[in-house]
Amino acid sequence: MNSNKSEKEKLAERAIFRANSGLYFLDECLEHFHRGGTDAAFSRSLYILFSYNFELIIKSYLLLVSNKTKKEDLLKEIKSHNLEKLSKKFPAGVLKNICIKNIQKNNVFGFDQYEIEMINGEKIIIQDFTDIRYDFEKDALRGVDHNEAITMKRWVDNLLEATKIIMKMVFVDKR
Repeated sequence: MNSNKSEKEKLAERAIFRANSGLYFLDECLEHFHRGGTDAAFSRSLYILFSYNFELIIKSYLLLVSNKTKKEDLLKEIKSHNLEKLSKKFPAGVLKNICIKNIQKNNVFGFDQYEIEMINGEKIIIQDFTDIRYDFEKDALRGVDHNEAITMKRWVDNLLEATKIIMKMVFVDKR
């Protein structure tokens, strides 16, 4: 890590590298372990990882575009698991720079989730990070997707593109 980087660049770099490696881990899980439809326990674990890694993508980019400079202020700005709320902190149209058109929170069968609309038309569903971890408290079950692994693989590919864009931003040479 370059010591000439600002606090926000250092934080963004750490966050985006964690997201990138987490997405490659998900990709390997989908390639070698989860190749079919919904499996309640296994799918829940994957959805938790999707939520965590997508949150890191949004937070790393928010750090980069932030006007704040102090670490405490930066961390306060990104402190939330609500992806829609975080997305509203970006200036209009800025998310498109990382291939995201819109983030909208929905409730489906009693479960909070975010529909991520990518500029290429792909829709990615990210489960709410808190909701997915505590879904045992609900009387409902999530729906079944017989092509879940294939769908998730597309999501990983799209999100990896976003991480590559942010990584290029982090490594801009300022000499």
